[in-house]
Amino acid sequence: MNLLHEANDGSRTTPIPLPRRRGLIFPAFAWSGFSSAFASVIVGSRLQASLGTLDALFAATLGNWILFIYSAAIGFAAGRWGLSSQLVLEAVFGRWGAVIPGALLGVLVTGWFAFHVAVTATILAAALHLQGDPTFAICAIGVLFALPVIVRISHGFNMTAIAIPAMTLFTAIVFAHQLVPRWSGLLDGPIGGSLPFGTGVCIAFGTFVVSGTMTGDIVRYCRTGNEAVQATAFGFLLANLPFLILGVLVAASGIAVNDLFTSNTALSWLLLVLVIVSNWTTCDACLTNAGVTFKSAFPTLPWMGVVGAATLLGIFLAITNSVGDVSSWTLLLTAIASPIGGVIVADYYVIRVRVGFSRTRLAPVNLAALLATGAGMLVALLCHRLVPGVITPLVSAPAAGCLYLVLSAIASHRLGAGLGDQAAGAEALD
Repeated sequence: MNLLHEANDGSRTTPIPLPRRRGLIFPAFAWSGFSSAFASVIVGSRLQASLGTLDALFAATLGNWILFIYSAAIGFAAGRWGLSSQLVLEAVFGRWGAVIPGALLGVLVTGWFAFHVAVTATILAAALHLQGDPTFAICAIGVLFALPVIVRISHGFNMTAIAIPAMTLFTAIVFAHQLVPRWSGLLDGPIGGSLPFGTGVCIAFGTFVVSGTMTGDIVRYCRTGNEAVQATAFGFLLANLPFLILGVLVAASGIAVNDLFTSNTALSWLLLVLVIVSNWTTCDACLTNAGVTFKSAFPTLPWMGVVGAATLLGIFLAITNSVGDVSSWTLLLTAIASPIGGVIVADYYVIRVRVGFSRTRLAPVNLAALLATGAGMLVALLCHRLVPGVITPLVSAPAAGCLYLVLSAIASHRLGAGLGDQAAGAEALD
């Protein structure tokens, strides 16, 4: 069983019944492999340059803990009921209302595909000392990374487990040959920087906020909600956070990330291979995640057409350098994705507190949820512009959730927030 199983037969995704769940091990490895990403090393390095070493370490840690709590709240609901991210969105926003947040999240996770394709092209150019326009390299790498997903020979998040040994070996080599000789001076640099601490927390949070919002695509294979929370802890606290910290320490030692691959030694070439493997598996998971989301939202579209379109979008974003600034990119992700999660959490834990996802939405569009999500995004934008340094997900997600509860209370049926009959298959999941 794999991530593509429910989406590739042309039917809509359905909840996974308990007899077909895989327990804790598979989701934990899938999350850990996905979040053992080279992008986290880059983000950690940027945090150190912008905050100073100590503040960067604290920001990475706090941002990951907030991300864990946020994702675990969504993951508990999805894992409890065996729902993919798109099914969770349909339960909250309505069948057709879910198309809007689903499309947004699908585009954003495609952006991460673009980011890793561009990073791979950049480090290859640095290692090979190539100059000139990277367009051809980006196109070639994007097609190569996407091809297994397009022709359906990859297994989605099963592939990400490859990244765990690759990035573990990468970390061991970097520590032994780069950080240990400089260990005594790693904390001697500046302890502050030009970036507000709260913004640094938002950047760390934004690294995986989109996938955290879409965590159902991984944790639906858990047998219980508690297992989903444990799998999320593996992914963020035991996998992603160490690589953010590694990035901070690499920058604190005075090493630019790309310099790890430019010394023309056997170790630098090994590091290059390990990072390419990691980036490939991350791209595979991102594109699969986007494909499943788009396919679930638009079930009549063919799989190859959906993933092919996502691949072209990702390559376009990489060529135009639309996601090249990792700080601005992660802040954008935080602003867009966290209000969606805030509405999901409010719906499940307050409105559905006794029935869970056993009841469907009466209306095909939950206008209350969409309005609250839009308001949360606006709050995030205003916070970023007017109150620099505020930890925006701690404001925008609760704001979206609270507004949703207010709208549901005063105009439930008029705005499409009412619940109807028991959902099909709920008896098997309860």
